[in-house]
Amino acid sequence: QNFNDGDCVFVFDLELLLTPTLIGSRARTANICFFFNTPFPSSEIFRAIPVRKEILRALLNADFIQFHDYTYARHFMSCCSTLLGLEYKSTRGGLLNIVFNGHHCHIRASHTGIDVNQLEVRLREEQIGVEQQKWRQKFAQTGKQVILCGYDDMEPLSGITLKLEAFRSLLRLHPEFRSNTLLVQVAIPLYDNRANLMHPEYVEQVKSAAAEIEKDYPGSLLMMHEKMPFAPRCALFSQADALVNAAVRHGLTLVPFEFVLCTELGEKKGNLILSEFSACGRVIPGAVRVNPWRDEDLARAIVKTLRQPAHESMHWHTQQMAWCKTNTVERWTENILLDMKRIRIHMIEMGEDVNRSASVRVGLVKNSYKEISSRVLKHEIVFNAYTNTKTRLLLLDIDLLIRPKEELDDEEKEKTLRSLQQLVQEQGNFLFLLSSESPDNLLKWLGKTKGLEKLGLAAEDGYYYKWPGSPVDRWDIRMEVQAYWKEVAHSLMKTYVERTTGTFIEHDKIASITWHFGSTSPEFGLMQGKELLNHLKDTMAHLPVEVFMGKSFVRVRHKDVSKGSLVQHIVSHYSRRGGVDFILCLGDDKMDQDMFNILQHYQHEASYRVFQGEEQAVKVFTVTVGKQPSHAAYCLYTLDDVNTLLGGVSLQTKRKIRASATMLELSGFAA
Repeated sequence: QNFNDGDCVFVFDLELLLTPTLIGSRARTANICFFFNTPFPSSEIFRAIPVRKEILRALLNADFIQFHDYTYARHFMSCCSTLLGLEYKSTRGGLLNIVFNGHHCHIRASHTGIDVNQLEVRLREEQIGVEQQKWRQKFAQTGKQVILCGYDDMEPLSGITLKLEAFRSLLRLHPEFRSNTLLVQVAIPLYDNRANLMHPEYVEQVKSAAAEIEKDYPGSLLMMHEKMPFAPRCALFSQADALVNAAVRHGLTLVPFEFVLCTELGEKKGNLILSEFSACGRVIPGAVRVNPWRDEDLARAIVKTLRQPAHESMHWHTQQMAWCKTNTVERWTENILLDMKRIRIHMIEMGEDVNRSASVRVGLVKNSYKEISSRVLKHEIVFNAYTNTKTRLLLLDIDLLIRPKEELDDEEKEKTLRSLQQLVQEQGNFLFLLSSESPDNLLKWLGKTKGLEKLGLAAEDGYYYKWPGSPVDRWDIRMEVQAYWKEVAHSLMKTYVERTTGTFIEHDKIASITWHFGSTSPEFGLMQGKELLNHLKDTMAHLPVEVFMGKSFVRVRHKDVSKGSLVQHIVSHYSRRGGVDFILCLGDDKMDQDMFNILQHYQHEASYRVFQGEEQAVKVFTVTVGKQPSHAAYCLYTLDDVNTLLGGVSLQTKRKIRASATMLELSGFAA
């Protein structure tokens, strides 16, 4: 009730993964940003979740997703690529972009900082000095001069047991540190909302490891099992030689930044020893990154840090102070807000409609997305134009339905074929099915569809074609092709097949040869595909061919054989016979762009045509499916939208046929 159009909405962490979709259904102009404060798992782990796709679809309804480290952002994008088949790319300005059902979701990887101004004010409190004196007296009583510090929650991912094991290895391998080194480990117990201790087994493991160290090396370890107030904590940090972090996995921790600022209060300029599995270890300069799983390596890293020359320690301390004071939480927040506003302004300038439509889905629904494009095809416009026109040309890239076998079951296929059969029944309709498949495969997919002879068919990107009304076994060819260049392309593609598991070459077409990588790893296949594309273009630049990349393939074809050239031939054929006043063209990939261009040109050149003495407005609808940007005037997002459109158009045909039959009966009755 307090929402205003265009307001920014911020959502934090794992418990609210579905929230972007839920908010989008209620606040359709919301500028949604989702924050991950925890690490995002790799695709091999995430894909084991039963509702993995639903989670990704819900998250992609956000306008902006923020990670604290690029590694976690890469895991998320890899999951989107592997599970949803989406591509991601970098954009100008340093953001990453994923397009899901026409919606642009931007991804940002930058670590937050701390409130430096507030912290510096509090560090000037008198209580800090009092606590510093207490720590000095305590360390003097123990006789320890080298102070290591750890400050972690008592939970398995914090790696406290690994740290204790590494400290024990340090004392075992370097006897000179046994008498003067003390590890102060603050392990904060965690409790649930019923005040029950969390991770009790891990707590026992920590206590057992601490007891063993105390037994073998008495006085070398000081364990504290409570959260420290601000003043004692900062005073401890100011007296420490190093902060040791051995987290197994950490998304967000600000303790190292606080440690750096606190060291300004003491004579020691403490160093940072951080786990390579923590996000902060990748951003703060001069921190020693370690693998906590190798206890001896962690022990050696501690020794190396303690023996670091004073001038080197001061150098890195200066760098760390500068980083902490520059990358504050205020600056981090301001940059995110500016990016969100800049993206929204850019979308509006590009003609995108930022209002969500009523088709935003809620909950664990397969098609949970928000339509923000002003180019989304409204079915009612097509139905009205179809009803009010006389001669219609329908061009459908049937590969839309042949390729995604996992998305089109037998029931959906039968429904689609019934719609196509209905469309060819009405006089004045010319329906062409265009495909990259061979004639045999195309006919096999169509099966025993009734009225095949009434359909126009095109196979192998228009090399073979059949006019409506021609027998099914009568195929014309566009031109004779000398395919001597296929041997060159095949030899290059064969090299990539041998090096990319799951790929294969489709070489049985007359005017084209294709390398398919849809069955291999999406990221690796795309990388190899781009390299093969450049290799083929460089090698075959002097030959009469076109080289291009589709959704999951790289194809080389004769430059004069394409769906676009066939559509030009079809349009010219009907133009010489009076033309058509309605054209609907559906396609979904780069090979369809020249087809869209030709039809847009036809609409521009023939805004009106004369039919039986009357002027008829020419209605042209070029529609891309799930592919943006495109030269098409309109877009649909899913195969369900395509089937709904075809079903609606066929229903208009059925109504017109029934109306004509009724009028014929009435006229006979009157006679």
